[in-house]
Amino acid sequence: MDRPLRIAFFVGSFPVISETFILRQITGLLDLGHEVEIFADTRAPNDTPAQPEVASHRLLERTTFMDLPPECAPWELPVWPLTGRIWIPGASTSVHNSVRAARALWPLLGCLARKPGLALQTLRWSEYGFQAASLSILYRLAKLLGKRGPYDVLHAHFGPNGNSFRFARELWRAPFVVSFHGYDFTTFPRKQGVGVYEKLFGTADAVTVNSEFTHNRVAQLGCPLSKLKLLPVGLDLAAFPFSERTRRPNEPVRLLTVARLVEIKGHEFALRAVAKVRERHPELRYDIVGEGALRNKLEQLIAELGLRNVVIMHGARDGAFIRDLLREAHLALLGSVSVEGDQEGQGLFMQEAQACGLPVIATQHGALPEGMLPGKSGFLVPERDVVAMAERIEFLVAHPEVWPEMGRAGRAFVGARYDILQLNRQLVELYERVVESFRSNRQ
Repeated sequence: MDRPLRIAFFVGSFPVISETFILRQITGLLDLGHEVEIFADTRAPNDTPAQPEVASHRLLERTTFMDLPPECAPWELPVWPLTGRIWIPGASTSVHNSVRAARALWPLLGCLARKPGLALQTLRWSEYGFQAASLSILYRLAKLLGKRGPYDVLHAHFGPNGNSFRFARELWRAPFVVSFHGYDFTTFPRKQGVGVYEKLFGTADAVTVNSEFTHNRVAQLGCPLSKLKLLPVGLDLAAFPFSERTRRPNEPVRLLTVARLVEIKGHEFALRAVAKVRERHPELRYDIVGEGALRNKLEQLIAELGLRNVVIMHGARDGAFIRDLLREAHLALLGSVSVEGDQEGQGLFMQEAQACGLPVIATQHGALPEGMLPGKSGFLVPERDVVAMAERIEFLVAHPEVWPEMGRAGRAFVGARYDILQLNRQLVELYERVVESFRSNRQ
């Protein structure tokens, strides 16, 4: 196209410090000269850290929040029966459903006056299921009706957000792209049913996936192969400079993991492996960056394993802090595990670590084997196999002479496949194709 694109991004909460891949895509598009507006269901809590790009690119000024009632987002509690009451988790009192219906009357009338067909669609269980029953789609439509168009292309990150905003394709008469990443093709369909994306796959003009593993899983959920596009999430190579890893005399070997403190990340097994290695190599330090529901449990495990002087739990931190740790670290560790069949779609931390020159140790889990060069840039071990992980850590601790070669292999691999500048250009090319196809089909 001979002009910049006007792009609408749809996300859940914003800004989320762990979703750097979305941030990099948005800022990359802005840097390429395109116009981006963000539509988010909820605001991130005020006490959570944010990446500096949120301020430098003034992203909050570009963001429209849905300001949904809490019973709609994140809880999606049904308004029926009107004679009933609902309890919002953590609330001190209940809310009568008739009060909720009365509050929704004005938004409903506004939507009926301007877009009667879409307004009625938001209330149909056959179209939006539990989101129709909670009235959340109605509130989203009411909010979007207040925004000016037109947009050239619409892009939702994560399948559930695609479902929440797929009506925007008809509202703004623009092609709709949705990106799948992880929980959205594993946990969500397991809980909501494998047909949860039937309407979304029928609506979307293109579906991007971050790995071949994700491609296969999303295809199994019913996405037409013709709509699928492999487009990994990437990183700015300049922001992750390469350096050969060496160890100075008497310097501790520094391990690093950046991952949310949730079960699928396998922190328990990584900690147990580190404890085993420390029996023969006490000169270890292990930094863990991330926050989550398992923090207290993991801190207790650290104490039980005698690792209080080894492990530092940093909590959620911004990119600058993580890059400082990457400069200081020697080895990267990611012990992800399957949880009730749920698996990860890429594991971006592995690419960041390899870009900086760190050998990586990861599990044979989901798409992780695709994101490295097994035996060249790092090692793969079976999930939950503490002994195997400890053996690979111990090998690398005992043989620092192999670090530089593994680091160079990892940097070359990441540079060829995960350069955000190239990936964002591919994304723009995808946008241009769906825009052209959308317009051709409407003529």
